[in-house]
Amino acid sequence: MKRRIALGLVLFLLLSLPASGAEPFISYKVPTDYALPARIEVDKEGDVWIIEANTNKIARFQPAKETYSEFEIPTYRSFPSDLTLDNDGKVWFLEQDANQLAVFDPAAQSFKEYDIPTIESSPFRITSDADGKIWFTQFYGNKIGMFDPQKEEFKEYLIPTPDSRPVGLVADFKGRIWFIENVGNKLGRLDTRDGSVREFPMPNLFEAAMDIAMDRLGYLWFGGNKGRSVVMFDPVAEKFETFPLPGGSSMDSLTVGAEGRIFFSIRGIRKIGAFNPKTKEFIEVKVGLGESKPRDIAVDRAGDIWFADIVENALFKVDGNAVSNLWLK
Repeated sequence: MKRRIALGLVLFLLLSLPASGAEPFISYKVPTDYALPARIEVDKEGDVWIIEANTNKIARFQPAKETYSEFEIPTYRSFPSDLTLDNDGKVWFLEQDANQLAVFDPAAQSFKEYDIPTIESSPFRITSDADGKIWFTQFYGNKIGMFDPQKEEFKEYLIPTPDSRPVGLVADFKGRIWFIENVGNKLGRLDTRDGSVREFPMPNLFEAAMDIAMDRLGYLWFGGNKGRSVVMFDPVAEKFETFPLPGGSSMDSLTVGAEGRIFFSIRGIRKIGAFNPKTKEFIEVKVGLGESKPRDIAVDRAGDIWFADIVENALFKVDGNAVSNLWLK
């Protein structure tokens, strides 16, 4: 079931969407109540994959058909925490409470699960690299984990800072893994050739960043829940640059669009935001009235913006063209 909502945007001033035939904002309720749709990923076909953390399922939403399919995870109460897609379209995800890595094959509609070597590691965020290897952070294990699907083998890398609480991670063009140390307040880099880890202290105290993304130029982007800013790291110059969020907002999750713009969900309120690195301008997207908690956010190949809301128990789509037109005002 979908619901259409009027959309207003703020660029330090309230802006209105231009009149058009397209609906600028649509919501799609998740079929299972109280599903806690916390994490999403868009595949090559434009379908949106969703973690239903509270109901022990993963789901696929097909925009062309406006339909959901839900798939029950074999391990009971596994509490899935994150997901990623490999080059073959398989869905890899983490089972935080079960301490497992799992894969779902959409073609065969089958699951396979693997026990993570470190006991009670609390696997938190996951990504895949260009070679098809699966990487994940271990929040309590204080390690970066790697799984080779061809060999079906794990390898783990210890983070130098004790109890750093690693969260978001991303693979760069050289195959290195960059990750956020939430409590350690550092940006980490794992060199996969020799297993060495280098750490860069955050530019601000208590940044408490969660997720990280990389743009086409190789710059790394993240934002702090407490630091209340968008932060960029240049891996060549090894320098940070900080851009305070308007109104003192705090970021939850972020992603990078095709044009290099940064899109992010704003913690605890009915807004998502966008940042243009070229002009250093912010836009905030107001999502109607009432209680809302936007979480993970993604951009599809058409440039449309998707995010999940755990209070609304819904997936939302924002017309990317409608947002892009506002940068011209």
